[in-house]
Amino acid sequence: MKTQQEKITQIQELMESGYTQTVLALKISMANKDTIKSMQRKKIVRVTAYSPRLEETDETPLITASNRKVRHGIVAVSRDLFDQGWVFGRKIYIKKLGIFTIEDLMAGSKRNQIDIFMFDTEQALHFGKRTMEAHLLSDDAGDCPVEETAQLGTDTLYSMN
Repeated sequence: MKTQQEKITQIQELMESGYTQTVLALKISMANKDTIKSMQRKKIVRVTAYSPRLEETDETPLITASNRKVRHGIVAVSRDLFDQGWVFGRKIYIKKLGIFTIEDLMAGSKRNQIDIFMFDTEQALHFGKRTMEAHLLSDDAGDCPVEETAQLGTDTLYSMN
């Protein structure tokens, strides 16, 4: 049978072992925090555009999934992105296009995709499908490149090659 001192020594050894593992895990995560952060917030996605037509939306083409009215500067995201924290109200930066607000969801079959809302159907169709870099921004948008923080006008969006 173990003495009181042996039990105390065993508990201390277990605590020290757990402490070492915790410190090691913390050091590894701190050393890789930028990589971890960028993996979570930066994605290469398919970017398309949609307009308020019944062919492209549900039966309420002027109301988003977040129950807000459609407007310039909003996007819909695929449900896999939504499940990864790309949720309603969050700002995203699409490289060379600007900053948008997530207000809508795409059909369940879509994956790794962002859909930019445009009132004009012809402009939405002209936008086409593009593979682009998108960033989920923090609340202060401090992780967006300084030279591209301003949201681009809609004319610029529609005229890109």
